[in-house]
Amino acid sequence: MQGKIADFGIPDIFQLVSSQGKSGSLAISGNDRVTIFLFSDGKIVDVQPDRREPRSLLGTMLRDAGLLTESELRRILDAQNSGGKKIGEILVEKGKVSPEVLARYLTLQVKECLFDVLTLREGEYRFEGFAVRPGRWSGEPIRPDVLMMEGMQFLDEYPRYREKLPAGTFRVIRRKGEKVDPYVLSEEERLLWKALDFSEDPDRVFRKACLTGFEGARGLVALLERGLVEVGPVEREREDLVYRLREERVRRRRLEWALSALWAGAAVAAAAWLHKALLSPYAAEAFAEWVRFF
Repeated sequence: MQGKIADFGIPDIFQLVSSQGKSGSLAISGNDRVTIFLFSDGKIVDVQPDRREPRSLLGTMLRDAGLLTESELRRILDAQNSGGKKIGEILVEKGKVSPEVLARYLTLQVKECLFDVLTLREGEYRFEGFAVRPGRWSGEPIRPDVLMMEGMQFLDEYPRYREKLPAGTFRVIRRKGEKVDPYVLSEEERLLWKALDFSEDPDRVFRKACLTGFEGARGLVALLERGLVEVGPVEREREDLVYRLREERVRRRRLEWALSALWAGAAVAAAAWLHKALLSPYAAEAFAEWVRFF
């Protein structure tokens, strides 16, 4: 089964695969990237984002959520390349994340990839049938019809929520002195409120709360309307200061390495000169004279 998105819409494609209980891969291409959804008995069990879109990769998502450092992510990716295991399996085996946390982020990954492909107006799809065994840590398979309802809501409502927030890059902080009764907040609002301890970057806040960009924007607008948060553009001077401080640390570290190398070279040269001087005929004669004198 294959064709063009313009002739057979993405919701119809997912509905067809689901209603017939198919297993296999559904590849959707468009905007110079390919996203592959894996189905088992008509339900979505995994997704393979295009690697040219690193933001949707599981390791990047977990790093942005503060669950992995950059160095830990690199080591995990090296282990994945050498061992052939999926990154989620490696993370659970090494105790970096729990199976429950991994399952939540895998579901988040599927949602965000679906929302992304729903915005395509041109492209192609191709379904190939084969047996698919869900991964050990994949969590519950996802019903396409339920997910598609969220996708339609995303298409209808996300632009309205986004226009209530600053255009481009912005920051979000809690309003000082505000006390919150968590029971009056929705689940999305509670997750966001807690995640605001983590970062001022809304994208990282959404990652920490394990929410899609749509869910995050909706919850953020609700907190804004309650007067609990403040949003504003990122200060260019602050960005420049952070950049300058980072560059200064790099220059200082390089200078320390250069000085260390210089001192090490000087020590080696001095040792060589001393060794040569002590073994010279003049040094031996001077030592003999000193012995005869005493």
